[in-house]
Amino acid sequence: MSQRLRSAMLRAQLDTVGLAAAVAVDVKTVHRWLAGRVPHRRTRLAVATVLGESEANLWPQARPDLSAGTPATAEVIGAYAHRADIPHEVWVSLLHSATEQIDILGYAYPFVLELLPDAADHLADKCHRGARMRLAFADPDCAHVAERDDLEQMGGTLPGRIRNALNMLGSLSQAAGCAVGLHTTHLYNSVFRFDKQMIVTPYLVRARGYQHPALHLRELSPHGIFSSYSDQFEQIW
Repeated sequence: MSQRLRSAMLRAQLDTVGLAAAVAVDVKTVHRWLAGRVPHRRTRLAVATVLGESEANLWPQARPDLSAGTPATAEVIGAYAHRADIPHEVWVSLLHSATEQIDILGYAYPFVLELLPDAADHLADKCHRGARMRLAFADPDCAHVAERDDLEQMGGTLPGRIRNALNMLGSLSQAAGCAVGLHTTHLYNSVFRFDKQMIVTPYLVRARGYQHPALHLRELSPHGIFSSYSDQFEQIW
C-alpha cells in the first residue's frame, strides 16, 4: 500500500522532506509511512489534501467502510418494526431536506402525498429549483397488482389505491424534472430516497405496507446497503 503514497508524492512533485514540511511532521515519520506504517486519521486527511488524493486511495486498509460487504458502513441509522412506527417528523424532515434527488418505488404510497397539506406543490417547487424526481408506481391494470392485492388480502382495493395516488400528484406529474412511471415488477420492498438518505421497507408475506419493517439508511459507501437499494431502483426504473 505504501507504493500508492510513493506514487502520489511523485505526481505532486514532493519528496519526503517536502511532504514532511507540508504536514508538519518529522521527515523520519514520512519514511515510516513509506515503509508501511499508517498515519493517524487527522494526518492521513492532511496528507491526502496536500497530495490531491483521497484517503481511501492512499490507505484503503484504513477505510473499511469503503470495502464491499463490510458491517462498518454504519449506513443503518434507524430501524423500525413497522413503517407506521416511523415518526411523522422523520418523513417531513426527509421531504424538506431533499434538494437534488427524490426516487420513490412501490405499489401505491399515497401517505407520502399526505405528509403535508400541500405536499405535491412542495415537491413540484423542488423540481422547479432543480431537483430530479422519479416516482414509480405499479401499473394498476397489471397481473402483479392483482396478485399483490390477493396476497395482502386487500379485497380488490389496491388498483384503486394506485389510481388515487396518481390523481393526488396533480400538477406535480407535469413539473419539469419530475418523471412518473408505471412498473409491472413483483416488488420485495419499497424504496423512498431523499438525496443521501433512504427509507426501505422489506415486505413480509400477508402484511400490508404500513405493517412492513423499515430501515432508515444514509449513504456512506459505494458498496453499502444504500447502494444496493439504489441500484435496485435503477434496474426497475
